[in-house]
Amino acid sequence: MNEWKQKLIDYWENIRVNNEKGEKFQVTPMGWRKESHIPYTGDYHPMHVLNLYYPAGWDVSKGVLPTIIDIHGGGWLYGTVDESERYLAWLAAQGYAVMGMSYRLLDETDLSGIISDIYDAMHWLEQFGPDRGFDLEKVLLTGDSAGGHLSGLVACIQKSKDLQAAYGVTPFGFEVGALCVCCPCSEMDRLYIMDKEESEAGRKSAEAYYEMMLGEQGDKAPWKGKMSLSETMRGIKLPPLLLIGSETESLYEQSQLLLQALEKEGQEYETLIWKKEEAVHLQHVFNISHWEWRESLISNRRMLEFFDKAVKKD
Repeated sequence: MNEWKQKLIDYWENIRVNNEKGEKFQVTPMGWRKESHIPYTGDYHPMHVLNLYYPAGWDVSKGVLPTIIDIHGGGWLYGTVDESERYLAWLAAQGYAVMGMSYRLLDETDLSGIISDIYDAMHWLEQFGPDRGFDLEKVLLTGDSAGGHLSGLVACIQKSKDLQAAYGVTPFGFEVGALCVCCPCSEMDRLYIMDKEESEAGRKSAEAYYEMMLGEQGDKAPWKGKMSLSETMRGIKLPPLLLIGSETESLYEQSQLLLQALEKEGQEYETLIWKKEEAVHLQHVFNISHWEWRESLISNRRMLEFFDKAVKKD
């Protein structure tokens, strides 16, 4: 394996270990229940599972709930649906039916494989969600960091037969009414996650990311040139989009690049970006990792208000 690809894998493994150490400090919300690790394909792959979250005391006899679909982050190399559980549980406790899925990572597949997994989960929800209480006429799609990229990419693919062909997927049969990206990583040729652009670690790790996303097909991959959101949103009308971020987070440049692309393409969007002087502790994906912080609650409630306005929740 390429030296820098292995360094990326090791980098995210270190984050995984440190996050596990911090688990004991996490705060669990009240007022929710879940269905855990439901397979969304028949191949028994451990990453092909999803979780469903509901308000406590709710069951399908009470009708359907507005739907939130979350795609977790983790640099495309780390994490499962369980990493965001407390955040998803809090969302459910506010009166929503919430789905999150695991997907294969870049140490096992390429970007097309990840998108294929997410679409399999979406088709599962299309088939089984309404009987489980998901109102698929009111859908918010959201994601953080790498999940912000993936949720935006899925929203673009839904609108483009060309992108559907490039990724080898069939569109799911419900509309995404609103899109929210949290500290998104949007530009695949500028993923300076391990260090700054001017450093060797920054440049080499970005190159390794790009190669991993193309996978074994390399430059012949049909999705080459169709990975960054600035590329895939061209000529596409996205759902109303909210970007949540912070000027103090390590990958804030990626949010700025996405805002430039949204403006250039005339997309409908809103922002909630915390200023440096407001909160220096608001690091990458703060509103997911610490849903209980004051700023996180303000941000996440803003997301729900944005969703309700976009789909005219009754």
